[in-house]
Amino acid sequence: MAHRRQFLVTTAAALSGLAALGSGSAAAASVPHVSTRDHFDDDGSLASGHTTRGYDTSGDVPGVDAGCASDLTVFVHGWDKDGDDPEAAALDKIATADAELSAAGYGGAVVGYTWDNDKGGGWDYGWSESQDIAQANGRKLAQFAVDLKAACPGATLRFASHSLGAQVVFSALRTLDGRSDWTDPGHEVATVHPFGAATDNEVPGEEEGRATYEAIRDRTGHVHNYYNEADDVLQWVYNTIEFDQALGETGLEDGDTPPGNYTDHDVEGQVGDDHSNYLNTIADDIVGDM
Repeated sequence: MAHRRQFLVTTAAALSGLAALGSGSAAAASVPHVSTRDHFDDDGSLASGHTTRGYDTSGDVPGVDAGCASDLTVFVHGWDKDGDDPEAAALDKIATADAELSAAGYGGAVVGYTWDNDKGGGWDYGWSESQDIAQANGRKLAQFAVDLKAACPGATLRFASHSLGAQVVFSALRTLDGRSDWTDPGHEVATVHPFGAATDNEVPGEEEGRATYEAIRDRTGHVHNYYNEADDVLQWVYNTIEFDQALGETGLEDGDTPPGNYTDHDVEGQVGDDHSNYLNTIADDIVGDM
């Protein structure tokens, strides 16, 4: 019980860092996005009427609702249990990603990916259910990638993610690694950019079951992970619930073997202790690594 009481105190103080920036705006609405909102119930299970691979779109998403983009980055937001309207906050975060990457010199198109990041409850504030939903969304994001490449085989595809969005992205990579329709020449995710990643720091290593390791090695051009040991939310929330350290806090666990196309980047000096501060401070790094 002492551990649980301490968790509630420290988590209440840290939850504000999980919320996406802002509360919705016309600018956010203008950014095309893939959506799986309301595809899952509060217990983390797939909602009636939805399929494991299905997704919706809003706006002119290249390859689905509009013509092809030569270079496309899909940005996946993180967890949000602190806002009145998590979907609007997520769309604002997507708009921030679009604005910051463009300002840093990215000339491609940015598409958001928004998912049920506010489900569940209980002593862990729904963290367990949110992880299940994030993992299940990997199949949906993978399907979008397959559909995009079918429509636009020459497009360069990239993933970027914040916080728990990393679990969506790594799950998608593992899914793509097992799909027979992701084996043609050019079928890869050119670059992957998780920052503040709320997933275990062993996940990309060869020693952790190899699934993510092999997916990175075989299905991506390069993964650039941006970590920050001062990240306030990962220190309090991830460490307290998981009794482990996050990839976004430490980089790959010491002693583990990364794929040859995986690189950790220490961005503590730019980001500081604010979990919501990555896009505003390291967009130049991300674009430089593309």
